[in-house]
Amino acid sequence: MKNIEPKSHVSSVSSGRLVSLDAFRGFDMMIIIGFDRVFSALGRCIYGGDGGWMAEQMSHPYWFGLSFYDTVFPTFLFIAGISFPFSYARQREKGLSSLRIHLSILKRAAILVMLGWVYNRLFTVGFADLRYGSVLGKIGIGWMIAAMCYVHFRLLGRILICTSLVVVYAVLLNILSAPDFPGASPFSIEGNFIGWLDRMIMPGKLYQSAFIGGEKVANLCEPSGIFGSFFSSATAMLGVFAGEIVRSERFSGGRKTIHLLSFAAGLIVAGLFACFFVPVSKKLWTPSFLLCVGGYSAAAFAVFYWLADVKGWRKWTFFFVVIGVNSITIYLLQRFVDFMGVVKFFLGGVASRLPPAEASLLLACGYLALSWLLLLFLYRKKVFLKV
Repeated sequence: MKNIEPKSHVSSVSSGRLVSLDAFRGFDMMIIIGFDRVFSALGRCIYGGDGGWMAEQMSHPYWFGLSFYDTVFPTFLFIAGISFPFSYARQREKGLSSLRIHLSILKRAAILVMLGWVYNRLFTVGFADLRYGSVLGKIGIGWMIAAMCYVHFRLLGRILICTSLVVVYAVLLNILSAPDFPGASPFSIEGNFIGWLDRMIMPGKLYQSAFIGGEKVANLCEPSGIFGSFFSSATAMLGVFAGEIVRSERFSGGRKTIHLLSFAAGLIVAGLFACFFVPVSKKLWTPSFLLCVGGYSAAAFAVFYWLADVKGWRKWTFFFVVIGVNSITIYLLQRFVDFMGVVKFFLGGVASRLPPAEASLLLACGYLALSWLLLLFLYRKKVFLKV
């Protein structure tokens, strides 16, 4: 891990290790390990009250709409797709059989699903009351489908599969609705057919509830359910396409960056066009959402790739790489470790003498710093959770 930074663009691609990819993953994860708190608190300092648009960008819309915070999850799935062409090539170079590769794909997906159950407090609530859908589970299933498609289909076939997933999903959302809520919009929380399938098939508790007729109705749908994860695999497939662009030996690094940006522009245009047919909703992972956020992910990765692996400007990436190489570790730790309690123990006295907005900013900065310093310690000790 000491030699994580490649000496050149060529060596970084041939070795299969991109500094830009680790840094981009770290940037994405940084948002939910403290930067969201910092940005929201800064908004309260600037605008007062609840923090205005800055705080809004670090929270999820209730059902429809798009905020910057909505990009975190799909970008992580997109990144998982980017890495697979490299990992597949390494496995082939090691002489692994097709059976071994297939088993490793299934194993990784299963581990992510089970880690998602652990994150949802399996050992506390038990199987009966567990929320089976999870962020890690959706990443595992979506990535698995994209990986299997990469193994079994050529580029044109995968483009057709990805396009079909997006188009078919858009059509189904428009023409099907939940039979147990007649008259409800097919895009509503209670009326979408994905939610109905979740209610019929998934055990345990579902995430989404809503007020219907003045009463709160629970267990309406699961944003990380089985069928939603199936269609969201298109996001991972978009990441695979981006990974193939970077791994190609036909173009220079600058040309690859242009291809990535062109790919991003095409996705965003397609996403805006899709808005005429399906609204933007992260929890439904609608095609318009998938395409627009896929475009953002491709564009942001292009910037990281050009700076770190094409131009060779890598010193600034260290902060993000420390997070990126242990992203699942910190994601799980935040669930079970009271980071804010530790921060308040050390900074609570100072914070108590500040105005509320400034106090929240201090504690938020402390939270981000504590998270990063823990990851730095693990990085120095070469402790990494690999899935």
